[in-house]
Amino acid sequence: MKKIILRYGAYAALFELIIFVLIWLIIGLFNPSHTVQAYVGWVNLLCPLLFIYFGVRYYRDRVNDGSITFIQGLKIGLLIVILPTVAFAIIETVYVLYIDPKFYENVAVYDIEQYRKILPPAEFAVKLKEIRQQIEAEKNPFYNFAGMILTVGSLGIIVTVISAVLLKKKAKQVIV
Repeated sequence: MKKIILRYGAYAALFELIIFVLIWLIIGLFNPSHTVQAYVGWVNLLCPLLFIYFGVRYYRDRVNDGSITFIQGLKIGLLIVILPTVAFAIIETVYVLYIDPKFYENVAVYDIEQYRKILPPAEFAVKLKEIRQQIEAEKNPFYNFAGMILTVGSLGIIVTVISAVLLKKKAKQVIV
């Protein structure tokens, strides 16, 4: 089981890195809108987590004679999720601290303009203060790393539960 967890966790982490670099290049070349970038970011988070499904299925079909309980699937999926979660947290933290230190400020500019359009001046001032505090917090590497762990880990838990439910299969009973 350890080999399967490490293999599929490593696949997911490597895929995470490849997608991250590709998206970074695509955004640099085509400069899509903020909304498109947000959707692409979610794709970057979710696609590698598909390896959880494949890892649980591989365990069920090749190791456990075609059967798996929900708890077994959950355990394997949660262990697989650790590698891509930590990998993405490292990748993203390095990116926002060293490669593009103005990343959060650039996102905030868009958010501020959106809030300026929809909020009354008093509420906008409060929101602007919150956004500035958030930007300062996100410059802290530990805060950023923990935020990414929680984000990707939460998504991984959801994908794991769905995979465990979809792949749950009782062992065939032999009639004597």
